Amino acid sequence: MGSKRKRQNIAWAFGMLAAILLTIIAGSGGQIRLNDRMLIQGIGVDMQGEQVLVSAHVSQSTKEGKILLQQAEGSTVLEALDKLVQKSGKIPLYSHNMVVVLGKSCAESGVEGVLDFFVRYYETRPSVSLFLSDGKASELFEYQENGEHLDAEDLVRIGHSGAVNGWSVNVRVIDFVNQLKGAGTAAYLPVLTCNQDGAEVVKTGVFRGDRYEAAFSPEESRVLLLLTDGLYGGQMVAEIPECGKVTFSFQTGTASIESTIEDGVPHFSVFADCEMEISSMDLMNPSRNDLIPDMEKTLEEQLTKQIQDTIQRSTGELHADPFGFGRLLMQRESNWWKANGENWENWMGKSVYEVESDIKVNRVEQEITPIY
Repeated sequence: MGSKRKRQNIAWAFGMLAAILLTIIAGSGGQIRLNDRMLIQGIGVDMQGEQVLVSAHVSQSTKEGKILLQQAEGSTVLEALDKLVQKSGKIPLYSHNMVVVLGKSCAESGVEGVLDFFVRYYETRPSVSLFLSDGKASELFEYQENGEHLDAEDLVRIGHSGAVNGWSVNVRVIDFVNQLKGAGTAAYLPVLTCNQDGAEVVKTGVFRGDRYEAAFSPEESRVLLLLTDGLYGGQMVAEIPECGKVTFSFQTGTASIESTIEDGVPHFSVFADCEMEISSMDLMNPSRNDLIPDMEKTLEEQLTKQIQDTIQRSTGELHADPFGFGRLLMQRESNWWKANGENWENWMGKSVYEVESDIKVNRVEQEITPIY
């Protein structure tokens, strides 16, 4: 009797499951077909007075690989995006989006209100790549080469290029929001420009609060990368008397930062540890064979000065701390931070930063000795 009741319960459960599935299938007729959706691949945002101009790259599901440009204005990002429906009759699908580009006008007026949509709206992905345009974001989205718009995947690859060239940072929407909301740090973004060859990252935009303050040069961007994420590529050129200009390639580059409070003033010790290879020299056969120590000393002096100058400009001139010195104080010198953290923007310029570099140079990537 027990086994019969068990079989009846199983049959009842399968019957209920079948009923639920039939209900779902019957109701699926009201779902939006893919052909009726706009597949958003990239979004650019510009401020035009009180209005927001949205530029969207849309891939058509019926036209493989064809990217179209759609633009609309509204009082908010979502309102502008909703107006795209009026132009196309199709509902935007944001889950395919790979990149967001903020125009310089957004950055100068404050980006927090614009970014809220990309974090809060249920269809968007905060893990997409985020860029700042050197001018208008619309110009990047309007650009065409051989009748084709920029591919969002190309922009994403440009964002990751810092791992190879050591010049550019890579930032996602969620990274930038965390930088904005995190105490003791300043936000930053890779800056895109558009020329006849397409798009490229030319510098790093540093923010003060949620407003764009100034740009780091590629050399300063490399220091930012070294002190925050590490270096795993890129080159550095130094003048060596016996060799002329020598190009060195970074194999690895890491940095450690220690903090103390001395007489009420924050002191930071920055230590950079790098390994490099000799990639090229003006003179193939230098007169000395024991040049490696001299090269290492020259590189250490050069890199130390670059780090010192970048920190000084950022904390002293711009009053911005993208390196996270303040965050380090909050974590390790909590009593001092509780008393002074609200005034970190003023304290960062008064703090002491000591920098030391240690560089190991491997002889060559590939050495060929001519035979005569």
